[in-house]
Amino acid sequence: MTKTGFFRVLAVLTVAALAAAVSARAQDEGVKQVEQLIKKSGSTVQAIAETKVQLQKTLDVYNTLMSDDAKEMKSTYKKLQQEMEATDKKRADIRLRADEMNAEAEMLFKTWTDSTTAIESADLRKRSEERLAKTKASYGEIGTVGQKAADLYGPFMKALQDQVTYLGHDLNPEAVQSLKPDSAKLNEKAQALIKSIDDTIGVANKNINEIRPQ
Repeated sequence: MTKTGFFRVLAVLTVAALAAAVSARAQDEGVKQVEQLIKKSGSTVQAIAETKVQLQKTLDVYNTLMSDDAKEMKSTYKKLQQEMEATDKKRADIRLRADEMNAEAEMLFKTWTDSTTAIESADLRKRSEERLAKTKASYGEIGTVGQKAADLYGPFMKALQDQVTYLGHDLNPEAVQSLKPDSAKLNEKAQALIKSIDDTIGVANKNINEIRPQ
């Protein structure tokens, strides 16, 4: 083999090695992106669950204030306001984590689309497109849970805030007694809300498992 031929072969082998390295790196990045999306999705679900726990704490303080033998109503009322504020902060955290999750999903689907386009085999390209569509469908249900969960708390918190405002200048046993029918309805709303949140978490976890690398 001439020196020129040797260098040509060497150049071809070098290009092939670089291409293989780039392909392997792209595959590794793809797996990492999926894992990162799963992590962000899990973080959103965790925020939803933490907000549910905080909601229950708020409800417990509310029911203490509304009980027939309530004592130290002023301090309990203040505690309720603090728990409500903590619940609102948890709700905001859901939206923040959901935004981060959706941004991660957008990056993943873009790079997946780009890499699929680069597949020369028509059959493999088609199968990759089908897998991408399936993953997008699974994520579709995950991607809405953050907004849905945050929105679910809205009506309940507004109803609770109305009662807190009602008691603001009239914090006495008689005023509390007048809210008993409203209190019963609010507790019913709370139980329905908790069930909806549990259902939302269940749907999210199911779909997270579907996109998790095996």
